[in-house]
Amino acid sequence: MNKAALAGLAAIFAAGGWLIAAPFVLRYQPAGAPLVTASRLDVETGAVLAAAGFAGFLTALAGRVRELYAQAAGSERGARQE
Repeated sequence: MNKAALAGLAAIFAAGGWLIAAPFVLRYQPAGAPLVTASRLDVETGAVLAAAGFAGFLTALAGRVRELYAQAAGSERGARQE
């Protein structure tokens, strides 16, 4: 996976994090009050985006680990044949 794709996943995660925090940071949501509809929608949408970005990162990481294991197994087989 290239660096641009990982940067995109990080941007998705960061956007999700911002959507979760924005109602509280910008004080649209009063402290201690029940979530208003707009704030709840921001938090829910942010949670989905953050989860998607994190899941994408873990998927990319798992793919890279798989490639490294396959590469190590291939070099080990080549060493045995020599």
